[in-house]
Amino acid sequence: MKAYQTWPSEKIRRTDRVSGVPVTQLTGYLGHSCHAYFTSNGWWDSGRRLLFRGDRDNASNLFSVEIESGEISRLTDFPAGAKAVPGFANDVNPVRPEVYYTLENKLYALELETLKTRLLYTCPEGFNLHGGLVGADGKYVYATVGEDLSRRIYADLSAGYIGMEEIFNAHPDTRIVRVDTERGGGEEIWREKNWVGHVNPSPTRPELISFCHEGPWQLVDHRIWVLDLRDGTPRRVRERRAPGEMVGHEYWHLDGEHIGYQVHRREEGKSWFGAVKYDGTGQREAECVPFPSPDHIHSNDFDLIASDSGSSIKLYRFNGADFDPARVLCMHDGSFFYGSHHPHPRFCADGRHILYNSNVTGYCQLYLAEIPEDVTALPLLKK
Repeated sequence: MKAYQTWPSEKIRRTDRVSGVPVTQLTGYLGHSCHAYFTSNGWWDSGRRLLFRGDRDNASNLFSVEIESGEISRLTDFPAGAKAVPGFANDVNPVRPEVYYTLENKLYALELETLKTRLLYTCPEGFNLHGGLVGADGKYVYATVGEDLSRRIYADLSAGYIGMEEIFNAHPDTRIVRVDTERGGGEEIWREKNWVGHVNPSPTRPELISFCHEGPWQLVDHRIWVLDLRDGTPRRVRERRAPGEMVGHEYWHLDGEHIGYQVHRREEGKSWFGAVKYDGTGQREAECVPFPSPDHIHSNDFDLIASDSGSSIKLYRFNGADFDPARVLCMHDGSFFYGSHHPHPRFCADGRHILYNSNVTGYCQLYLAEIPEDVTALPLLKK
C-alpha cells in the first residue's frame, strides 16, 4: 500500500495512575484523531492495523495506524478547508480490505490496499445520507436516507445534541437502503415517518440488521428494532416497561445473534445492563451501578461490560446474578461535549484490550488499554 503521506510512530506507553494498567496512546498529532463509533469495526490486516479519522494539515481524512510499529498512513486526499467534511463509518468489509465513506451525499468504497475509490450510491435530492456499515457476508452496505430538515430546524447533534428533540418531533421521512458493494445502486428495504438511525448489521448473520427510532430516549415510541431481510418485517426488541424508561445504546455481541443494551429509570435512580437474542428470546437483564446519564457501553458478550461514564473507563463483571461494582480500568479524563470525541470504548475481538478516545491532552487521541486476566484485582470506582 502506497499511502498519500506517512508519519513515524506517535505512540506513548504509560501506566494508568489509578489502576496501574498499561495504556498505549496511539496518536499524538496536534489535531483531533478518533476511532469510529463503537458499533463499527475499524480493524484490518488481520488486526494489525486500525482505521481512524484524523484532522491534520487543516483537513479531515481517513488514516491507518500499524499497531506494532506505530506508523501512521493517510488513506484519503481531501484538501484543506474542504466544504463537505467526509463521513467515515470505518466499518471494514469482513471478506476483503475495503471500507466505505460518504461525501457530499454520495457513498464511496475505498480499497485499503490500492486506495482506489468507487462511487456506489448517490442520495436523492431533498435527503441526507448517513451510515455505511457492511453486512456479515460483505455483499451489502447499509445506510439511512433521511429527509433534509435544515431549512426549518437548526441542528448540531455533535455539539450537545442541539436540535435532537425538534427532529424527533418532525417525524422525518426516512429510508434504509441496501447498497451492493460491487455493483453499487441502492435498494430501499424499509421506510417510515420516523427518525431512523444506528443501522447495525449483525457481524455473523447477513440477513439481520438492527436499527433504532432516534430521539430523546424517554420520548421515543420504541428504541430497538431488528429487521430480518428475508421477510422485510421489523420486530420490536425490549419493550419499555415503565413510563419514561430509557433503553438504548444497542450493539451486537460477537456471536451476531444477541444484542446488548442499557436501561435507565432516572426517577428510581436505577440502571440495568441487558442482552436479548434477535428474535426476542433469551433475554437477560441485571442491575448495575446507577448511571448519571446514558453513557456508552460495549461488550463482546454478557460476562464483562465496559462503560465511559464520568472520567474513567470502567469494567463490570457479571457474577451470575447481577453485576459487580464498577472497577476502574483506566482514566480517560476526557469531555463529552463533541460527539466524535466521546470515549466510545470498544472491546477488541480478542477480549484483551479496550480501544477508546480521549481529549484530555486538548486534542482527541486514540488509546489502547490492557485488560488484566483478573479484573477483580482492579480498583473499585470511588463514589
